[in-house]
Amino acid sequence: MTILEAYETGCRRLRDAEILPADEARATVRIALDHLSGARYAHLARPDRVLTVAEQARWNEWLDQLARGRPLAYLIGERAFLGLNFRCDERALIPRPETELLVEAAVARLKEYSAPRVADLGTGSGAIAIGVAHLLPRAQVWASDVSPGSLSLARENAERLGVAQRLHFVAGENGQWAAPLLGTENGARFDAVLSNPPYIARRGVETLPPQIRDHEPRAALDGGEDGLDDYRRIAAQCDALLNAEGFLMVELGAGQFEAARTIFNAAGWTVEEPLYDLGGVARVLAATR
Repeated sequence: MTILEAYETGCRRLRDAEILPADEARATVRIALDHLSGARYAHLARPDRVLTVAEQARWNEWLDQLARGRPLAYLIGERAFLGLNFRCDERALIPRPETELLVEAAVARLKEYSAPRVADLGTGSGAIAIGVAHLLPRAQVWASDVSPGSLSLARENAERLGVAQRLHFVAGENGQWAAPLLGTENGARFDAVLSNPPYIARRGVETLPPQIRDHEPRAALDGGEDGLDDYRRIAAQCDALLNAEGFLMVELGAGQFEAARTIFNAAGWTVEEPLYDLGGVARVLAATR
């Protein structure tokens, strides 16, 4: 089997499986094949190269997994975020491009600080915490998560990406977003508190694409009956984490800004105008005390 034949076979398999739109299916096959062959756009650059027996067996196994809905990032074990390659597996959500907006907005506000202290609540793979540490070389970042597996993965990514010496990992507590981080370094507070909490309404989790619903950690998706439970907790708890001039930023799901603003305003926060992603979704809520 040549690389071009492998590409065409893969496109047919995913088309027949009907789990991805056609364009996304082709991109998925292309990225997987590039990873297998070690060449970018291998189906164009080296279409006639014949796969080894081992490569062909691995390719067939990968196509079986992709056709059953396993996410590409879990299959190849990595996903790019802010230009960094994060290790990915079932211990945490796959980093999304939408979350880059939150990191970039926070960094823009923190870049004049001499040594900013930042908290990342529900760190998952560590994408937010590591992204901030990478872009702000003088930042110290505390990352918490209730999942030991997620914290382990985040530590691995911090080591892999060269920022582990400035990250501090904290075991979280169910329903307690602030408490595990109170009292760090003699009670010092944070210049920024950041989070991408679960925000899918419980009934909506079952309607998610199978790649998400059946493979990514449900606890990191399920935001309660209306998807807003963790915003309520964060709004009620996290003022204690911020210094006088600090700010909070959270990622939102589509259509959630007004409801989230109401929650934060009722808890005494001053909510800024939303930040919109490239799809026009009000994706980030920023608030101060």
